Amino acid sequence: MPAELHAQWTLALPPLTPAWPDQPLMPFDAAYEPVVLGHLLYVGSSRTDSVTAYDTRTGELKWRFLADGPVRFAPLGHAGKLYVSCDDGYLYCLDGSTGDLKWKFRGGPSDRKVLGNGRLVSMWPARGAPVIADGVVYFAASIWPFMGTFIHALDAETGRVVWTNDGDGSLYIKQPHSADSFAGVAPQGPLAISGDLLLIPGGRSVPAAYDRKTGKLVHFLLNENSKKGGGHIATVAGDVFLNGPGAFLTATGKYLGDISTLAVATDGIIFGYQNSEVRSFDLTHAEIKPTKWKIGLSGSAKLPGATTMMKAGDRLFVGTPGKVVAINLPLPPEAGSFAQPTWTAAIEGTPVSLIAADDRLFISTKEGGIYCFGASAHVVPQPPSGSP
Repeated sequence: MPAELHAQWTLALPPLTPAWPDQPLMPFDAAYEPVVLGHLLYVGSSRTDSVTAYDTRTGELKWRFLADGPVRFAPLGHAGKLYVSCDDGYLYCLDGSTGDLKWKFRGGPSDRKVLGNGRLVSMWPARGAPVIADGVVYFAASIWPFMGTFIHALDAETGRVVWTNDGDGSLYIKQPHSADSFAGVAPQGPLAISGDLLLIPGGRSVPAAYDRKTGKLVHFLLNENSKKGGGHIATVAGDVFLNGPGAFLTATGKYLGDISTLAVATDGIIFGYQNSEVRSFDLTHAEIKPTKWKIGLSGSAKLPGATTMMKAGDRLFVGTPGKVVAINLPLPPEAGSFAQPTWTAAIEGTPVSLIAADDRLFISTKEGGIYCFGASAHVVPQPPSGSP
């Protein structure tokens, strides 16, 4: 990222209505989650059932693709293509340059629709948002195990089926209250990959881990971790994944301890937010034992009100209501010190998503704003506001 960043352009889009407004553990579609591929920024919308591409340099609208249901998760960009999961039950593969449909794949057994979350959606909405590795794209459909859940591995180029797991919605397992019953993972959230494991978030529960080569379940500790996890992101950090406030051993799903609901993972450091402080934890020297987990605090800085974080280069960018700041790394080792921002920008609203791409910083707010900052001090003429 450039050392100095200046406002380039702003989009004022209509705010979104999340699927589960009364569920703080599932905020996955409370605001726009853009992604960048090359010189295009892509924005999915659950309001207009679309994906829209904007020029990263000017904010100009380039193309728009209309699906047949709410697009609640960020598109996946890879090798010039976009992969988009949708509440209509489909995974779409689009040409990233033009928005043309290359192929689509239905996640559930039919196109039957139902009223869900105030919208007309598939009975098996595709809310297991895609992830890709080794030329294979993975996604999941259905949010109710008793209706059947469908986990798919597809050839990323053609959409050809590599494998499908459609039988794990009716597992006979212990529930969070320790009673045996038929249930399974209820895919809601972006999938993640750690080595040969595919992590599938389950909305308010801990993610399930599958062998991504075969589609076989490796672990799903629903009862053991009944009061832990939650949140829609499974962030991989070495041998550990983060979900909700908790850290878990990836190989077994064992709960290790709490870090933060707001966390950024790198190869050796986890940045979390606790007690109004941005903190760094040394993952390389963490001790993982059968009965406990010990991870050392390597730095901290007071910064009240953080709502989102991102690491870019040797700086940590932190969003708070009305502004975004950059803090040089490493964090001060002295406890109780206040953060000393090296860059600050005022914005309107509450930032929820930060992206560093194309030598620019992109900020998405809960109120529907998307801000672009770059090295040039020249202000780009503002594009017209509109719905993505």
